[in-house]
Amino acid sequence: MTIEHLAVLGQILAAIENDTLALPALPDVALRLQKLIDDPNVAADEIVAALSGDALISAQLIKSANGAAFADKHPVNNVRGALSRLGYRQVRNLVIATTMSKMFRFGNPLLNRHLESVWEHSRRVAAVSYVLGARKPYLSPDQAMLGGLVSRIGTLPLCTFIETRQLSLNEEELQVLLDKYSAMVGGKLLGKWSFPEELINVATPRSETQAAGDNLSRADYADVAAVSDLLLKENAADIAWDSLAAVQRLGLSDEGCIEFMEHNAARIAEVSEMLGLTAAGSSSSPPAAESRSPFSASGTVAPRPAGKLDALLAWLKALLKR
Repeated sequence: MTIEHLAVLGQILAAIENDTLALPALPDVALRLQKLIDDPNVAADEIVAALSGDALISAQLIKSANGAAFADKHPVNNVRGALSRLGYRQVRNLVIATTMSKMFRFGNPLLNRHLESVWEHSRRVAAVSYVLGARKPYLSPDQAMLGGLVSRIGTLPLCTFIETRQLSLNEEELQVLLDKYSAMVGGKLLGKWSFPEELINVATPRSETQAAGDNLSRADYADVAAVSDLLLKENAADIAWDSLAAVQRLGLSDEGCIEFMEHNAARIAEVSEMLGLTAAGSSSSPPAAESRSPFSASGTVAPRPAGKLDALLAWLKALLKR
């Protein structure tokens, strides 16, 4: 790694350590809707009014309300009909997904390519999370879906920092940086967006104690997102599912995990379509982010093998703390 690249990493680490990393704001329409839905006395007219001013969001909601999941129902042709069919929280999820998709677009080709891959994989995790979250009566499938959507949100402020400062990193260096530090800022971003603690935890790395299950008596949305991420791996059949605390808390068996995607393929495809993914689960771009999952088998952030770059990063962090 060159001196220039070390300086880049030093700037990013300093911004994280000093809490000066700029965090993007949640788009106004999503923020307004979130506040409305959190109000127990909100009227449907208020939500319809908040949504109707955005043509793109209105069109996406109507399209989702007429998707494969509702093929046996009469078509809807307005926002009110879509809201009635989808429900408040599902509409919130789709609005956040639509607005976030715009945020994951950058002018830098390397960043744009990476973020497109991350956003696609996040939506796939969200679709599986919706189905997996329905297994536990105390979990909300809609909330589990939202957890999946924001599970890798920490990549966004890091890439924003890199583009804004016009920093130079190659693909490998970018991947290492995001693998190591995106979870450090993901929770901060969701906190700024006024997300509940149960979803902030999805984007925040767990301690080893929590991963081992000592402090958790039942599954939460972080467990759902972590297991959903693992279920999407190509080598899912080779994972020792029975040994994972998150799997145990979700009440899944080794066989149940191996067969989960096949047994729930139709429902996952329906939810994927609602999130703008192809029903068949294919994509025009390779899901590179899937192969570089930030989760380890235990549901914690996966450690990277020690190497020269790790040593340099540790050295930089030590300098920043002096």
